[in-house]
Amino acid sequence: MKRIFFIFILLITLFSCQDSDKRILPESSGKTNNILLIMNDKDWKTSVGDSIRKYFTTEFPDLPRSEPMFSLHQASPSLFTNSFKKVRSIFVIKKGDKNDYNIIKDKYATPQLIAFIEGKSKNDIKRLISQHANEIFKQFYDFEIKNIQSRHRVALRDNSDIEKELGIKIEIPSFFNLVDHRKKFFWLRRDIKNGEQDILLYEVPLSENIEKQKNLVTKYRDSIAKLYIPGPTDSTYMKTVTGISPSQMNLSINNLKSIETRGLWNMKNDFMGGPYLNYTILDKKHHRAIVAEGFVYAPALDKRDYMVQLEAILKTIKLD
Repeated sequence: MKRIFFIFILLITLFSCQDSDKRILPESSGKTNNILLIMNDKDWKTSVGDSIRKYFTTEFPDLPRSEPMFSLHQASPSLFTNSFKKVRSIFVIKKGDKNDYNIIKDKYATPQLIAFIEGKSKNDIKRLISQHANEIFKQFYDFEIKNIQSRHRVALRDNSDIEKELGIKIEIPSFFNLVDHRKKFFWLRRDIKNGEQDILLYEVPLSENIEKQKNLVTKYRDSIAKLYIPGPTDSTYMKTVTGISPSQMNLSINNLKSIETRGLWNMKNDFMGGPYLNYTILDKKHHRAIVAEGFVYAPALDKRDYMVQLEAILKTIKLD
């Protein structure tokens, strides 16, 4: 009996130690869509560095001016100690005695994602980057979205008004305030430096197929914007920028068939403008489509991080 009791206590101690190890990890740090790149200084300036920039600094879609998908900050391996190990998103590339690729979470801090690539030669490293770049890109981007959502959950707005009227659930942070509410329409805003972030939620008729619905996205948004999104003076209102085709793709949001539309907006008879992100969610059960849109007005400021934050919020939407 004593032996059994001893083993029981030992097991509890071991599990407790494991839990304790997880708890003592420091909190990670880092800005949105920023990656710490640990690699040799010389390689960063050669074709190896070029192969990384090719995949990770492509242009973020549909912004008024060019911004990269990720901001890369290169540091030599000798600097990868202490505070650098607390960075949230890290990409380690090194020359070694094997060809290997791996992704690890919460190694030095939490939340944290580290991608490792090791190659026997520069050509091996470039080949591994080419083979795994799309997966690493997606891992880092999805990780950022989930991290933003997790931070927002600390203080969410009471969205019972939205849930009751539109029959949806969505996690909107408490720093967004209601600007306007009409029947089946909600407009929320967050004031930012020299501008604003906005969220629109409303419903529109459901088309017979997703391609037809896709063609009607800008028509519906312009109709709603003209009615409910006025500009600073009379005869001004929001509209979609013409002459530039929006980017569109079909995707699934929380297992809901959806259309993502990205483009630019401006004010009729005014100089205001910026990017927008529109998700049209098909709700066949209720014979409608729900629209969840975010847009940014921030003149002279970079807008990528604001748009990623809006994407994280909008992607929490679920139907009741």
